[in-house]
Amino acid sequence: MSFNLFELAGIVILLYMLLPTFFGRILKVGTYCKGSKNWDKVALTFDDGPDPYYTSQVLDILRLYNAKATFFLVGKHAEKHPDLINRIKSEGHSLGTHGYNHCFAWFQGPLAALREIYLGRKSIQSITNHSPQFFRPSWGVFNLVTYLYVLCTKDKTILWSFMTWDWDHKASPESIQNIVSRKVKPGSIIVFHDHSEGFGASAKGPSQMVQALPFILQKLKEKNLQAVNMEDFIGYGSVGIIKKNLRRLWQIWEFCFARMAGLKLVGNDKHVLFRLAIRNYRGKEMRLPDGTLLSPGDKVIELHLNNDFLQKITTSARSLEATAIGLLRETRRSLPLLAQAVYQDPACQGTKALIGVTMIHRGTRQLGFTVYDLPPVIGTIVAWYQRWLLFLLHPGGLSHIHRQWNKLVPKKVVISRQELLNRYLSR
Repeated sequence: MSFNLFELAGIVILLYMLLPTFFGRILKVGTYCKGSKNWDKVALTFDDGPDPYYTSQVLDILRLYNAKATFFLVGKHAEKHPDLINRIKSEGHSLGTHGYNHCFAWFQGPLAALREIYLGRKSIQSITNHSPQFFRPSWGVFNLVTYLYVLCTKDKTILWSFMTWDWDHKASPESIQNIVSRKVKPGSIIVFHDHSEGFGASAKGPSQMVQALPFILQKLKEKNLQAVNMEDFIGYGSVGIIKKNLRRLWQIWEFCFARMAGLKLVGNDKHVLFRLAIRNYRGKEMRLPDGTLLSPGDKVIELHLNNDFLQKITTSARSLEATAIGLLRETRRSLPLLAQAVYQDPACQGTKALIGVTMIHRGTRQLGFTVYDLPPVIGTIVAWYQRWLLFLLHPGGLSHIHRQWNKLVPKKVVISRQELLNRYLSR
């Protein structure tokens, strides 16, 4: 088999330029372009800087609105303005590399491509003493070498959900604002430019962006979207493919378990925290604080959390404490609805108490529940299951579980039916 010159050139273009860009940018294999749709965070990113005039203005505006961002720096600019790099870092923003010369990867040979990445990283490391963990290829295109770097390195390659086109000659503050207002969603990664030069770029672009930025940050605030740096965004906003598949398997199990256990949502409302089932009590005899005597065989209501709704709480929480606060707030909101359902549902007539098991039990005593320890063996089994569940639901993942390990102890929470109705039923 032989190839003529044009066929050989076509193969080189396909393998060296087009396929790497197709897999990295179109299929998003090995790259990040968005976070979770259930998360109330967005990532603002600024390319091509730092700029001695505009970057400082951007930092002032971000500080005024208590917003964080990520700056993808061009190495040759970073070396000229180390003070700006240190300021970016000290004010809680993330640093990423955008190459050293901002070269178009398709026009680089293998060695030049590697050198572009290496010098870009080195320029930032020499200033901060830390190597940047984020990478964004210039113009978002790859060649075979840069794409292999993406797949093999521990660095995270960040693309975007949408561009603001602030570098375009037709851009204006209004057009930039309109693009963001129209396209921004929870989990969006947005591209701005705090420096502008080169082919097709308007020198006025950063000025237009700086004028639009306060309006954009105000709009994000009105939409309850928080601008965070890339460390927080990657750590809490994105879910790996393994975890996604585990969630799918868990959802199948959850569906089957709910059917077998006869669980039903309170009031059939998916935005209510509780699900319930009627059971016969199998534990030891206990007397509740209001005098209710609970004996084996008594009819009780088994409480379960609505895990779909719980996931919305955990995805917006940065810690176990924040999860507990969110859960306690939603419990307060859902208890009157639960009381109404227990009072009206014929199946709940004759029940003596409501019983649940949870790791997040702080504050439940204030709501009228009594908290009991679980038997050691059962407690260990339930602890492992609920820790696994928290790993799947919480975007902080396994590292979050390890940090909070000693706090994740499940307890039994019990409230008598009469106490629930006395406290929460509006007659």
